[in-house]
Amino acid sequence: MIGFACLFLLFRYSGCQSKSAPLPVTILHWNDFHAQNRPFVRVMDGDTVEVGGAAYLAGLLDSLRTSLPGALALHAGDEFTGTPICSLTQGQSQIDLLNLIKPDAFALGNHEFDYGWGILQERLVTANFPVLCCNVVDSITDRPVVKSSIIIERNGVKIGVIGVIQQKLAGSVIKGALAGLSVEDPVPIVKRLLHELERSTDIQVALTHQSLNDDKRLARNCPGLDVIVAGHQHLRLFEPVLVNEVPILQAGSKGEYLGFFQAQVDTAADRIISYEGKLIPVISRSIRPRDDVKALVEAQEKIISAEVDRVIGYLKEPWIRASDGESNVGNWTTDAMIRMTGCDIAFINSGGLRKDLPAGPVTVRDLWELHPFNDRLMKFEISGKELLEAMSFHVTGRRRLMQVGGMRYRARKSTGEILEMTVGGKPVQLDRRYTVITNEFVAGHIEDYLGLSLPESDIEDTGWIDRFLVEEAFIQEGTVSSRKDGRIILEE
Repeated sequence: MIGFACLFLLFRYSGCQSKSAPLPVTILHWNDFHAQNRPFVRVMDGDTVEVGGAAYLAGLLDSLRTSLPGALALHAGDEFTGTPICSLTQGQSQIDLLNLIKPDAFALGNHEFDYGWGILQERLVTANFPVLCCNVVDSITDRPVVKSSIIIERNGVKIGVIGVIQQKLAGSVIKGALAGLSVEDPVPIVKRLLHELERSTDIQVALTHQSLNDDKRLARNCPGLDVIVAGHQHLRLFEPVLVNEVPILQAGSKGEYLGFFQAQVDTAADRIISYEGKLIPVISRSIRPRDDVKALVEAQEKIISAEVDRVIGYLKEPWIRASDGESNVGNWTTDAMIRMTGCDIAFINSGGLRKDLPAGPVTVRDLWELHPFNDRLMKFEISGKELLEAMSFHVTGRRRLMQVGGMRYRARKSTGEILEMTVGGKPVQLDRRYTVITNEFVAGHIEDYLGLSLPESDIEDTGWIDRFLVEEAFIQEGTVSSRKDGRIILEE
């Protein structure tokens, strides 16, 4: 069924079609796979099913490539980080799998930089598929660190593909990950590339890893752009979002869906004249897995299974994350950080917790997937007065609320007024010095989270890695019960 956006395009361009028949272009796309190489359980339309997995995604891709010869396979970034095998190999496991799946183009995402630019460079040397990004440049040579764009011809249609990453990349990676690099505003770069590509292409695609708002900005400011295939926010866009006559596509995350976009292209006018877009669920029971991908996943997992699939304890209640307030998993984790280190206060960014867990047995793998970044835990001192000012800044800031331990607070979100705060069960003392433990990511972006400007010499490495601390604390406790207790209360 053709939607309103499709009918609009038909009407908009009906007067400029040539007499030649339009040619079809199919784009199959996915994003934010996060090393979810094995299928996982989801509830879809009330049915509990296994979805995703590299072998099943590859099987669906192959099936569609067979039935739709010339279909383009595009990956919008964040293949790295999320499971033990990726962390242990620092991304090499994912490059090896993509070398079998062979996307026609892959855009760098922020999590490709999780192990630092030096490691990513080593991984990209082994990639046999095109890797694109137009706006990350070498600070010395001022040249893009990978290809900016490519031209692909399918079914008689020439397609330009431009890679884009978020301009504020530094805010999404650990400190030092971008050493030697600078990240530019993509809009003027894309405009220039579009002008160059227009001479030799029929349609032009931006393969992006940035926010939807940034994609909308790209659509509004880059004439000649025909499609945006996007990633980063894990959005399930079951229908394309149309901005300035440019459809924006995104397919969720972790291979749960494969995006499908089919367009009719007038190659004389160099325009898309109609299209349809949807998401296809990757339900394993209905897909034949690709044998070589399945074999590689199994071989990779066999190496680590004995260690990571050990049961180390039990959850009495499910762990459920939250980004707009406290969560029981955030409470337990920050409390464990305090218990294991003796610090007064603990902070972790809510986005650093990457998985909900059901009640029942818990394995090493579960905790690794909950804390996949292997962040070092850092500590610093802060006065009570600074703490009040920092939390006032935090509750009104742009970052998602942190999970907190060792303290409780009630604040007015609209103004940042701290109405009540205790540390260790006692009212905060303005002149007292408190020790704070947090993860490496927050410590590296402490001005964004807390409005603090601390010299590096004031931030001390505790020697702990977040996952190992949580694992040790969980083993010590054995059977874990954790609840929300009202430690964060926000009023309007």
